[in-house]
Amino acid sequence: MILTDKSLRQWEQSMYISLTATQRQIILDRFGAEPEPYEWTQQDISEQIRTIVAQFQHPAPLPAPP
Repeated sequence: MILTDKSLRQWEQSMYISLTATQRQIILDRFGAEPEPYEWTQQDISEQIRTIVAQFQHPAPLPAPP
C-alpha cells in the first residue's frame, strides 16, 4: 500500500488532526512508494504517522500580551 495526498487527507479527517506542511511532506516522502521487496500495511503507515506527528509537533502558540 502506498500513501497519496488524497488518502493522507482522509486519514487526517478520520483522526481529527491537522498536519503541518512539514509533517505532510515527511509522510508523503516516506510512504509515497513501496520499500521493495516489502509492502506497507495500513497499520505500518498509521503507527509511523503517529510517530512523525509526535516528533514534529506544531509549535506552541505564543502567550497573549498583557
